[in-house]
Amino acid sequence: MLRRILALGAGALLAGALTATPTQAATVTIRTAPASTVDIVYGPVSGAGYCITHIDPQTIVALYRTTGYVCLRNSGTATPANPLSACAYHEPARVVVGAFRHPTEALICRYVA
Repeated sequence: MLRRILALGAGALLAGALTATPTQAATVTIRTAPASTVDIVYGPVSGAGYCITHIDPQTIVALYRTTGYVCLRNSGTATPANPLSACAYHEPARVVVGAFRHPTEALICRYVA
């Protein structure tokens, strides 16, 4: 008799344990791959194209100094310019991600590849 009670009790506990634990679902996280980028360096002379077109026709070079991107004119004066606009001018079909200063004072444009 004791064996029957223990067997029925163990069966009830096992049945209760199986119904009480929910099914473990695996969590799936969908991540999109980061967009790849490409950096293009524009030297002072090639960068002047933007300055000549948009800032001053007297521009001879465009430099990315520690103080910012500037267009240098024949007279030696510097006019501030927007480096992101210069990047968009050089590659109008690409999306500009950022603009950075190269150690040689050139402009580095980062585009979505």
